[in-house]
Amino acid sequence: MTAREDHLLPQGDLPFIPRYVGARVARTEDRRLVDGSARFLDDLQLPGMLHLTLVRSTEAHATIDAVDTAGLAALPFEAWAVTGAELGDPVPAIVADCDKPGFQSSRMPLLASAEVRFVGEPVVAVLAPTPHEAEDAAEEVVVSYHPLPAVLDPVAAQAAGAPRVHDPWDSNVFIRRHQAVGDLADAERRADHVVRGRFRTRRHTGMPMENRGCMAAVDPRTGVLTLWSSTQIPHLVRSLVAEVLEWPEHLLRVVAPDVGGGFGIKGHVFVEEILVCTLAQRLGRPVKWVEDRREHLLASVHARDHLHEVEAFVTGEGRILGLRAQVLVDCGAYSVWPWTAPMEAGMAASVLPGPYDIQAYEVTDVSVATNKCPLGTYRGVARPSANFSIERLMDEIARVTGVDPLEVRLRNVVREFPYTSATGLVYDSGSYAESLETVREVLDYPRLRQELAAMRAGGWLVGMGLSCFMEQTAHGKVEFAKRGLPVVFGYESAQVTMDPHGKVVVTTGIQSHGQGLETTLAQIAADELGVDLDDVIVYHGDTAMAPYGLGTWGSRAAVNAGGAVSHAATVLRDQLLAVAAHHLEIAPQDLEIGAGTVRARGVPSKQLAVAEIARQLHHRPDLLPEDVGPGMQTTKFYAADGRGTFSNSCHAAVVEVDPDTGQVQVLRYLVVEDCGRMINPLIVEGQVHGGVAQGIGSALLEELVYDDAGQLVTTTLADYRMPSTMEIPDVEVLHLETLSPRTTYGIKGMGEGGAIAPMAAIANAVADAVGPDRAAAVNDVPLTPDRVWRILSGLQPELPCPLLAGSTV
Repeated sequence: MTAREDHLLPQGDLPFIPRYVGARVARTEDRRLVDGSARFLDDLQLPGMLHLTLVRSTEAHATIDAVDTAGLAALPFEAWAVTGAELGDPVPAIVADCDKPGFQSSRMPLLASAEVRFVGEPVVAVLAPTPHEAEDAAEEVVVSYHPLPAVLDPVAAQAAGAPRVHDPWDSNVFIRRHQAVGDLADAERRADHVVRGRFRTRRHTGMPMENRGCMAAVDPRTGVLTLWSSTQIPHLVRSLVAEVLEWPEHLLRVVAPDVGGGFGIKGHVFVEEILVCTLAQRLGRPVKWVEDRREHLLASVHARDHLHEVEAFVTGEGRILGLRAQVLVDCGAYSVWPWTAPMEAGMAASVLPGPYDIQAYEVTDVSVATNKCPLGTYRGVARPSANFSIERLMDEIARVTGVDPLEVRLRNVVREFPYTSATGLVYDSGSYAESLETVREVLDYPRLRQELAAMRAGGWLVGMGLSCFMEQTAHGKVEFAKRGLPVVFGYESAQVTMDPHGKVVVTTGIQSHGQGLETTLAQIAADELGVDLDDVIVYHGDTAMAPYGLGTWGSRAAVNAGGAVSHAATVLRDQLLAVAAHHLEIAPQDLEIGAGTVRARGVPSKQLAVAEIARQLHHRPDLLPEDVGPGMQTTKFYAADGRGTFSNSCHAAVVEVDPDTGQVQVLRYLVVEDCGRMINPLIVEGQVHGGVAQGIGSALLEELVYDDAGQLVTTTLADYRMPSTMEIPDVEVLHLETLSPRTTYGIKGMGEGGAIAPMAAIANAVADAVGPDRAAAVNDVPLTPDRVWRILSGLQPELPCPLLAGSTV
């Protein structure tokens, strides 16, 4: 990976002389991750522990006629089976309701007792002393089903006579919403062109290296129920488990050990987490469950599965006057907690205009229930799908108007900030035009276009594509209150302590699962308190230690947890300065802190060691000024602006298409990103690189496929294709830094950004490669060899837009 940093802003506006913030510091947590001393969920063992295996539904939709567990008696080891009916009446369930008019509620039971609604839904819990024995015991359980009609297509699911996923509902629609802003009729009248497109992003999922898993045990001495879970949201898990089981939350502890990747998949509360808790409580023994890869593909939340129809009213110069869209999302069988089923469709509708100045906008978003695994969050959430639609449309506008694709974007991007979008998002700052200009400069864009055109004339199928986006990060309470979620997110927590030797402990409510947050938060604390980085340790992932936090997701941890650490450290710094000022007989504002000392500005001989001041604050209260109390510990809850802060980026891809097989090879990939001030450019680039790799998987490889009976046919990694080093090119990363006025240090979130743009950038490059006569058919990702071959063969025509015509939605 290459990087260039000549666009970086000076760091002189920071409240300290930066030593670590902005530096390429090696990740401090990596030692345990590479030497084998890290402890993941499956490394944990407890005496007398039982292992849980779940008998899962083999039917997409059916009633349960009978459960036969008689075969367990003949096994040569102890084994137990628990059905949903044995858990209670009604069976405890996860309810994730959206507080919006018209929303239809669902109950996701811990174990299905009467009816199953997707293949993979848990039906029977089987326990045994070892994992292998539990699996063998599960084979002896026989479940008899009476099949019911399955609903698998989100368009057909809306028909008046379609079978219902949930009997009490009046349709299969979780919720349908509509919004219109500006004068779209006037935009249509003034337009020289109406450019339409139908865009599909297929169902796929996040694939962390570590599968999901959880373990629970009750301490008989204290009565505390401890749940260990490979999760991104420990405190939220604690709250929902306590609520569903009616267990006192102060007697429930959730611990997230080292977590081997999450990508949003582990940002939900799952029935398995609640199930191991209730089984451990009932049986009086620890219970552990770890999924296998097939279970992950079957029953961990899926992602994307969008169908968008978009039409733009455009001038002859390529300026967009207005936009109309229909957003349809297949949400699967249940609403997930805490995000709820409408999350994907609502976000896609909100961000579809992207970084472009479009003030006339009308959109309908529809969230549909089907007999498939529930849909949840995966890196970027709805934004990759929305970005795919608007960026493919931008290239279609370029094709129709004859304006260069980069120039079309320059003519439409937002240039003045703050900017209020048609959907009410307020972009705080950004470098939308600058990122495009940087791409043009670095690629030597005119020359590259000429070279690719000459290669195509010689028979080579090569092309380049662009994709620009803005990403709302660190969403605040204003944004989440609008969404009607069960939890209004918007803050994060940190406790900062300095011990008598001047060493620092940071404890935070976020959960790191690979982002390097132990390093970045330590960088902030070290600079704020003037100590060495090695003198700071960061703890997270234990609700018994950390102040209440909302977890790591949504590109929010650096902004909100970083802000909380900064504010808490500032309190301790003020204590240090006050004590030093008292002893040195100098005003606190005339002091500076760094390299382990507090010293007079311009008079380095007048100084005190930070460690000595810390010792006094703990051990010698008699030496403190009267207005300074003893002790060095404080907790802060920090919330950035309630509207979030907006990162932006421009991606460019160059690809070659094999005309015989339809195979797509990415030859070059460039990212120009702007996430405000970077705490650690090395970690930023790692996040971009990892996101691009996942985005390439979404663009070319990954798809969860159901057959006509609702059976998932991609249940192994031989069927569900993941990107490898063979598919990932060297990723060039360049940085811009436009500071946010809304956040501490001006930082913006960026953890998801790398994964948002690759689908569109690569699809636009493929459209360029296959030529203008076939370009409009590049509308369905992943662009597998079969799909691309069909495009080349003329078997994949440009699709009409029946949803916009009003035939279905």
